[in-house]
Amino acid sequence: MTLWPLLPESAREHYRRGRPDHAELDAELRAVFGRLPDEPLPDLGKLPRELFEYESPPGTYFDAFPLLLLTSATLARLARAAPASRVDVRRFRPNFVIETQPGLEGYVESAWAGRKLRIAGVDVDGTLACPRCVMVTHAFADLPRDTALLRCIVRDADQNVGLYARPRGAGRIAVGDEVTLVD
Repeated sequence: MTLWPLLPESAREHYRRGRPDHAELDAELRAVFGRLPDEPLPDLGKLPRELFEYESPPGTYFDAFPLLLLTSATLARLARAAPASRVDVRRFRPNFVIETQPGLEGYVESAWAGRKLRIAGVDVDGTLACPRCVMVTHAFADLPRDTALLRCIVRDADQNVGLYARPRGAGRIAVGDEVTLVD
């Protein structure tokens, strides 16, 4: 691994994907997404096409979209669905954790794909539910390796935890600011 400063979008070779670890595409995708042979692969048709050639959209170091939103309802649902796992927000690396209203249950942000949200005064486009990969299983800090959590996500959450999003503009957002669905 090497550390690099953010390079411009024109530095395409820097962002280009390395050689796959597996000759077969199915095997490569199953390794990246941590899927077992009997589990479905996520629908990759909604991801930006450039992600098939580049590790991240050139000029950025984010996975697919600028923001990842996650709700407390989703974390609570996962904790109930995978009681043997430590469901910890750090496994999911969101930009924002949205505290949902009491009584709101399930993987609620997945239903926000295609909708607009307002966080404080910033409009945000909910782009698509985030298909989770093997990264949520890795051990780090005080969290143990946990492949059972991904099995639960594939089975119980239709493979998705969180919502990819794009801001429509700039603005100041602070902890505790209200989040509303606009449309």
